[in-house]
Amino acid sequence: MQELKVEKKRSCIDNVIDFFRQRSIWMLHYCTGCGAVELPPSMTSRWDMERFGIGPMATPRQADVLLVTGYVSLKTLKRIIRTYEQMPEPKWVLAFGSCTVNGGIYWDSYNTITNLAEYIPVDITVSGCMPRPEAVMDALQTLMKMIQSGEAGAYKKYKENYEYYKANQDRVLKKTVPILGQTPKNDLEGKNEDAKE
Repeated sequence: MQELKVEKKRSCIDNVIDFFRQRSIWMLHYCTGCGAVELPPSMTSRWDMERFGIGPMATPRQADVLLVTGYVSLKTLKRIIRTYEQMPEPKWVLAFGSCTVNGGIYWDSYNTITNLAEYIPVDITVSGCMPRPEAVMDALQTLMKMIQSGEAGAYKKYKENYEYYKANQDRVLKKTVPILGQTPKNDLEGKNEDAKE
């Protein structure tokens, strides 16, 4: 016996809101690597993404889309997570190139993460090393279609599976073993208590 999948019907108001939402995408580009080079041509006269209603934004508080354009080091990951959490909902993430999927040429580096989707939800991964402006435009138009149809909802997964994402974030951001002979935090607290007595 087959299970019936019940799809949630979208209201007319949702369709109208998404119609306008898809035509006014404000993006925050977090330029972590060489993918940043492809953004200026995408924004200027040859491809002109503004004709689709897509424009750059200066702060995460007003942005709808976060573009992560290259490899992500551990220090940068902290800032990307903070930026993502400051963005209002609905919010979407586009990850550029192979570096955000498998680390790219930095796949065996101790300081680079190999899959951005383990730490924040990624809606679309733009393939290429680095993706051409045509691929960037195609990804943004795909995102527009996903918004209109109601499929672009990876940000909901972040709330529903926060423990999973937080555990992955803590795994790489909170090192438990001291590096270069540093004293563990617990030892420092113990010595401070001894000094007070």
